Amino acid sequence: MQINIRDLMENIEDSSVDMEDKNVVSSERIKELTKMKINQNEYGFTKKRSSKKKFVTVLIAAAMVSALGISAYAAFKGGLEGVSFGDPTDPSGTTTTERIEVPVGPDGQATDGGYAYEPPKSHMISLQGYSDTNEFKASKEWYEFEDKYDQDWKIVDAYDKECKKTGKDPFEEKYPGYGIYSQEMADKADELIKKYNLKLRGKFINGHSNPEDPSDTSIRENELKEMFGDIWDDKIHGVGYCYENGTFSLDADYEKVSFQIRRVMKGTFDTVYLNVGDISQYKQWTYKTKSGVEVSIALQDRSGVVLAVTPKGFVAINLCPSEDENGNPLNYTKEQIEEFVDHINFNNL
Repeated sequence: MQINIRDLMENIEDSSVDMEDKNVVSSERIKELTKMKINQNEYGFTKKRSSKKKFVTVLIAAAMVSALGISAYAAFKGGLEGVSFGDPTDPSGTTTTERIEVPVGPDGQATDGGYAYEPPKSHMISLQGYSDTNEFKASKEWYEFEDKYDQDWKIVDAYDKECKKTGKDPFEEKYPGYGIYSQEMADKADELIKKYNLKLRGKFINGHSNPEDPSDTSIRENELKEMFGDIWDDKIHGVGYCYENGTFSLDADYEKVSFQIRRVMKGTFDTVYLNVGDISQYKQWTYKTKSGVEVSIALQDRSGVVLAVTPKGFVAINLCPSEDENGNPLNYTKEQIEEFVDHINFNNL
């Protein structure tokens, strides 16, 4: 399948990938580039960027501004702060270099007569582990490298042309799903793998549980259970992708909770990130599940993150905005999310 990488990146940044759309990502590269759902359009917290800037590896999630949890933030030391690539106590609250500086008068308006614009605070977090792990350190270095790489698109454009000319991707065989498109990127990945004693995820594992479309190779929740055991109960349903080493992602639903779960195996070089917006806007706490595993929960009204260190790796759950049967937005509650995570067996993850 021929893919225009640049067009795909722009589509990933500018559009929203809904749960109903996930079956169309049948190509291995598209599956990994899209990562999980992109919800930024609904709330507008991710502004249009002029350069590539990690479409390939950044997982974008809606980050709604809410007063919920401001007081709890300072006292909590085991959650989003521990996986943030930037300094969560930094007043700028941002891990990006793209900030718009506008001279503002005492009335809050730009002095040139236009409207002042203050970019929303934005924290990028690791989905590989906490900051004291090699998995986190390697992912952070890759993030910083890629953030500054190929700012003018020239390298990715040349790569796209070469792929169309030859009909093959020279990096897909060794680095499936990493979005690598130059030898320099490949060398950087190899450098980090060696430096932090990590391994690649391996190739995609094809699923075969869509009887209506045999060509759909996405992985379903029941297939993941067959491979990894009792990891969740039968109330969870979703679709995603899995790698040879057991790292997987799933877009799923549990009753009225819409979520994305990613398990990264220990010792894995992984490059998927999550933009959670302003960390200070979350209410954070720890919760021991019925199976006895302590998880970290960060919650806003309609979004949130659940993190857990597991026997085999690191699990991150992105809580996505959900709606009722009439299309009205639903706010998540502490009790609802705690009840939800009780249906996931983190001991087997």
